[in-house]
Amino acid sequence: MSLLEVREEVARWSGKHDLVTDFGGDDFTDSGNGVSNWLINSGQRLLDRKASFAKRFSWLKKDVAVGTYKLNFRHCAAIKEVWAQSALDDRYQLGKKSLNWMRKEYGDVYADLTQGDPSYYAPLVVGLAPDQATLTTSDYTDEFTYDHEEILFSDTADHFLYSGIIFMPPVGEIFTVSVLGRFWSPPLSNDTDKTFWTEVHPDVLVLAALYCLERFYRNREGMNDYMVAIMDTVADLDKDVVEEDVQDLDSMGG
Repeated sequence: MSLLEVREEVARWSGKHDLVTDFGGDDFTDSGNGVSNWLINSGQRLLDRKASFAKRFSWLKKDVAVGTYKLNFRHCAAIKEVWAQSALDDRYQLGKKSLNWMRKEYGDVYADLTQGDPSYYAPLVVGLAPDQATLTTSDYTDEFTYDHEEILFSDTADHFLYSGIIFMPPVGEIFTVSVLGRFWSPPLSNDTDKTFWTEVHPDVLVLAALYCLERFYRNREGMNDYMVAIMDTVADLDKDVVEEDVQDLDSMGG
């Protein structure tokens, strides 16, 4: 299903035909106030939080230039693994360290460190505190001079949307860095947009959107009824992952 089709079903099952432009005339575009899209995206985020199954994991792959030591990316809920590969190095997995360990072990200015094959990574903190959130790459020195290499400044990106990793040492040649993580589903905005939930489990997405609607009506009974239906499906999806994991263990055991 597309966003347009999901929106039709949300309007149908909620009985709130004003969520679309003209329900009786088969015009299921957003009514103009954005409420239907907002409910559907809220439901999708709810499902992303509730579900832990394997389909929620994806790869992010990026070539990084010589001297690079960090990678920023959006929509990541959790990082599971980081791998690296170059023309001279077969694919290998980087060891995970804490950010505290990385900052102590590689305490010099990052750009001045000896380059090589990265061995370790750590999840990165990319934002400044609220009082400094508006600092830019051109004016941050009004408040501090050193230790700025990890920060996404406000003129570069909205750091609230970003996660990141730091890897050390900085790369000495072009590497492909691959991040395996659990990513949030991309927001739905255009009528033709599709995600895992709209395509594979549109019925559950409709239920999740209806749950969000009942939540803002403060209808606890309706919320509970929808959540039971949602979790029945999510539990089955998680069981599928457990079964797959058991099969993997059986295969490893011969």
